[in-house]
Amino acid sequence: MLILYTTSEEKQKQVELLLMKQIKNNVLKEDLLVATFKTFKPILEVNLRSLIILTNSLLKAKSNLEIQEFATYMYTQMFSTLEECCQTIIAELLQLCSDCKHCVMNILTILNNVAEKNVTILKPQYLQMLMLLDRMDDMNIFEKRAVLNLLCCLAYTCENSAIRDDVHMIIRKELGSSNPTIKVQGVIAGIYAVKYLMAGKNGEDTSLHLSNDVSFSSVDQFREGDLREAAQIVELISRSTRQFPDMIVLFYDELSKLFERPIAINKNFLVWLTDAVTNDLQQNFIVDDIEDRQFGNIKLSMQFCLNSDSEIDEVTAINIGGLIWKCSNDINICLLSPLFQLVQVLHLRQHDGNLSSVDVLLGCAVVMPICDIDEIKDKDIDDIRFILDCFVYCINWFRELINAFASQNDPHLHAKIFKRILQVQQLESLVERILLTTNITYKIPSNTLNISKDDKIIPKVQSNKLKNSSNDESILPETGRTQGTQNSKSLKSKTDFAATVCYRPLSLNVTKLLNHALSNCEEIDDISPALTIEGFKYIIRNICFTVEPILISKLKQKTFFNKNDTNTIYDKSKAGDYAKCIYESLPHLMGHFKCIISEIEILSDSASQNESEFIYNSKTDDLLVSLENIYNLLAVYFKWIGFKSDIALLKTSLRIINPMAGDSSLAFKDLLVAVVKCFQQYEKYCLQLSTAVSFIELLKSLQGYSSSREIHIILKDTANNFLSKQWKAPNGALERGLLFNKSIDSLAKIYLLSNEVLELKNIALSLLRDIDTLKNRNNSLNSFKSINKSNFPVFYRNLGTALHEITKLNLNKRLTNEEHLDLWKDVTYILKCMSDMAKSLDSRSYLSSFFKKSLPTIKLFLSHGIPIIELQFKSQTQEALEILKTLQQTTRFLQSLCCHSRLKKDSVLMSKVPSMRQLLETLIYKVKAALTANNCSEAFWMGNLKNKNIHGEVITSQQSEEEYSVEDCDDQLPEDDSDETDDEMMTPDTKGLSDIV
Repeated sequence: MLILYTTSEEKQKQVELLLMKQIKNNVLKEDLLVATFKTFKPILEVNLRSLIILTNSLLKAKSNLEIQEFATYMYTQMFSTLEECCQTIIAELLQLCSDCKHCVMNILTILNNVAEKNVTILKPQYLQMLMLLDRMDDMNIFEKRAVLNLLCCLAYTCENSAIRDDVHMIIRKELGSSNPTIKVQGVIAGIYAVKYLMAGKNGEDTSLHLSNDVSFSSVDQFREGDLREAAQIVELISRSTRQFPDMIVLFYDELSKLFERPIAINKNFLVWLTDAVTNDLQQNFIVDDIEDRQFGNIKLSMQFCLNSDSEIDEVTAINIGGLIWKCSNDINICLLSPLFQLVQVLHLRQHDGNLSSVDVLLGCAVVMPICDIDEIKDKDIDDIRFILDCFVYCINWFRELINAFASQNDPHLHAKIFKRILQVQQLESLVERILLTTNITYKIPSNTLNISKDDKIIPKVQSNKLKNSSNDESILPETGRTQGTQNSKSLKSKTDFAATVCYRPLSLNVTKLLNHALSNCEEIDDISPALTIEGFKYIIRNICFTVEPILISKLKQKTFFNKNDTNTIYDKSKAGDYAKCIYESLPHLMGHFKCIISEIEILSDSASQNESEFIYNSKTDDLLVSLENIYNLLAVYFKWIGFKSDIALLKTSLRIINPMAGDSSLAFKDLLVAVVKCFQQYEKYCLQLSTAVSFIELLKSLQGYSSSREIHIILKDTANNFLSKQWKAPNGALERGLLFNKSIDSLAKIYLLSNEVLELKNIALSLLRDIDTLKNRNNSLNSFKSINKSNFPVFYRNLGTALHEITKLNLNKRLTNEEHLDLWKDVTYILKCMSDMAKSLDSRSYLSSFFKKSLPTIKLFLSHGIPIIELQFKSQTQEALEILKTLQQTTRFLQSLCCHSRLKKDSVLMSKVPSMRQLLETLIYKVKAALTANNCSEAFWMGNLKNKNIHGEVITSQQSEEEYSVEDCDDQLPEDDSDETDDEMMTPDTKGLSDIV
């Protein structure tokens, strides 16, 4: 392929497209690449220039992470195999880094991996590396981290490094800057410098004699050398960020991440740093008495103490309430949780995973306000905000305690952890309740450095007052407030409200808590603690929040309130660690899954025997939410792209889920079918729509590993069953609103894409007959009970998307000419049905959807349908004419829609009119050419159409109307994810794969 690639530009395109296709299909794998470099090294060296160009073209692939990962691995093989060409490869990479902005992160990852294995390879290019600093203004925070890590590695690990003094000077200069963005770069650079300095050198292992009041400033206890320089940088960062609490939080969090990695660290430096941060926590945040118990109308007391009298000599407490009220310039309460995270990470490192030196903090009391939630409305706004602040910081404190001690094996500690989980659940519910009942404007305290989407840092300076500003951003997002105040609030909106509040995340250490048995008891036994249903619900939900952005690549992420998550870059190594962690907890997770299914089955059978509906209460809510999040976690796990290169792990995971299919001789395809059938039997337990969506997403993620017809049918039937059901909220009212429509969008997309063209035709005919039933908001379709007047636009536009996608799939099959004509006969008829529906409903959402969704299909007809008609016109004249006449009705409606958009002053549609008219004109001339080729040019007559609206009324040249009025339900419709794809398809100049080949 490489030799073919060197022959011509045309061949280059073909090779690139072919390689990309085979990488996507998992045909080209890393082991094949290793064998190629090993066997054909001389040929690769001769054609190095072409190899680099080919790899760069793969690295530039924006839309597919698998291709980028493959290209990254190609460069890794170049460095390990073609040793004599390394300098040329580095120079080419740095040049690409300048030319292609979206490749920067991948290039920096490659260079950092090379530096980790053998930094001397990069040493000759250190000046070019230093020039990366000049381009940091255009980089995001992840790229800046990668650059600074690379430069610090070159500066502090190479012998006689020429840039060591330069990097050290840059760190000091950036830390002293008044620009917050520059100062953050200095913090990150300083931490990476510490990373490479704290390993120390021979002769620096002499023991230290530390005093009891060790702090960051006590650096004189180290001799001159790397350790002292590392300690000085830590002290410099601490001193430079003293007035910026958010930056201190960043400093602590980055240090914690650094020490969580298995990197070399000098024992003396570890002891010094551990003592310094532990003393900081003890002196500033822990008290043995409350100085002022009364602040205005607020009383403070020590609460949430879990330590018994035998465990402690005197009662101590975390002074959350006192520090928030006093707002000291020297101590900010926002540092508490990140500081403790650093403390526990250092103690784990120092004591080989044992936290007995600080385990008293798990049961330590907290200074909190005494308040009656039922009377919260009567309190002053400042008092309410103070109470909310205390609750939020206490939640973050408890979350970090859970993160720290979840990995410990002491059963006595586990009992306290489970109690802390219940307490943090209660506090999160109180925060939600206060926000919804008081309806105040409240901005939640930040627990991390606030970096906006364009990576501008917004610092938080010390403040002495509780602000009472009406301009503060409310914690409730617009959609959250809408859903929270609806009469029929869905289960998902209730249970996931806390997810919109940005607390400190739970780590994957909490997966170890899943090893405990699940219990129906609400009380926690101190001797043999068990996991309650409520506690399991909380743990599994937070595991989902933690895992999803790591396992699913940035290019594929979709979130509810934000379509693309821009805050996470896919990290292959980290994703692998997370997947391994989930794999280890999978047996216990499936055990809990079966227990929850059994409980739901008992409740469901009881309701059936009493001939009553399923009764919802707090226990059933916990069971259903737990089931939903198990499906969510499994769906995220099986969407991980790493399984494509680790089939063995995938097979083992599937056998854990379905032990009945544990026969090692069973083919992978059969194993996958067995697992899907195993899950199919649990479809009846999807009693809420959100659970149904999670269930169908799990089946869809499993389908991605096989083209099995059985799985395809199961997925289609399941989606059809869910769409045919009328969903109700726990209070018995019909589901509605944005969350409901979003769920229907997911189900409709999966169902319609699972059908063939003939089935889509039957669906379109059924819809055309049923649309008259949608007279008011409570009416639904006869064939799909979940589709009502408000969400029918969602189903309609998914029908258009499915028509284009399925038509394209069929065109790639080896159809005969007759089969091609039959295909286009059905496709054009579906387009006619859709145009009739849009004309009948006469709503902006339908007209706009038809406008966008029909054009990609018409473009397919131009490239594939017209040539077949030209070939078959003489032998199948009537069929060809029928197709053209049916399509003509659709194109005339589109022509009227162009005039209609101008009449209604619809700017969105008007912007697409030129490209659409050009496409329609092209269609006219191609039809004429096809008739002429068959000696039937006399049968073609072309004239000018009158300007008419969609109702057939002639529009005068001066006539215009007001813009559309927005319908009541429009703001409750989810966005169309395929809009950008449709826009690309509508551009006539865009070349398809067939055009290029």
